[in-house]
Amino acid sequence: MEKTKRHIMAIGAHIGDMELTTGMTLAKNFLLGGKATTVALTAGERGAPPGSDDAAIEAFRLKNIASAEEFASAMGGKFIDVGYPDGEAPDNKELRLKLCDIIREEKPDVILTHWGNSMHVDHITANRAVNDAIYFASLRGLDRKFPPHSCTGPYYAENWEDAHGFVPYVYVDVSDSYELWEGAVKKLWLTLNSPWFKYLEYYDALSRSRGALIHKKRAECYMVNPHDMKLVKDCL
Repeated sequence: MEKTKRHIMAIGAHIGDMELTTGMTLAKNFLLGGKATTVALTAGERGAPPGSDDAAIEAFRLKNIASAEEFASAMGGKFIDVGYPDGEAPDNKELRLKLCDIIREEKPDVILTHWGNSMHVDHITANRAVNDAIYFASLRGLDRKFPPHSCTGPYYAENWEDAHGFVPYVYVDVSDSYELWEGAVKKLWLTLNSPWFKYLEYYDALSRSRGALIHKKRAECYMVNPHDMKLVKDCL
């Protein structure tokens, strides 16, 4: 594989969202010489084991953050916790400017995030805020702490909670990076322990089925804004 120095930023609503849906791509990028920055609007603490009291939920939040930091480190980068309570990420200008500042400071080449049609309000908020934050980050007339920065994206990850209207457009061959991803994502509690959904089994099977469609062992898929679905050729 040809080496690269690309910096990919994956922005999710909760810890686990981007690690599970984009993690194989981040792992491949790392193997190619790049790095990843993962960002979560919330720590996903309300996904704590059933029956957890307030103290247990806080301990779970801190454990999630530590696991996210460990995952990001395995991908050659770092994790940023935006710090909102789970389920309460605000769909407002404050969030957009916080993400704008993160993008400007970290200077990613590519941004990944949620597709907007979701069953989860935080995912919808993340989609809207990231789209606007990318614009704000590039805006020369917006005076912030860091100078303007432009990047590619967003590419929308394939998530079982964001499936409505999701149409795969980009297929990334992640056949060689699955092992690195699997070892790293198992550090997140919900990957193997969630009582509501079999995360590892689902994304393992999804990567195999998507890979079969492009004659590879595994693939991760991304959607783009429908207005950006333009493939330009001189002739057929």
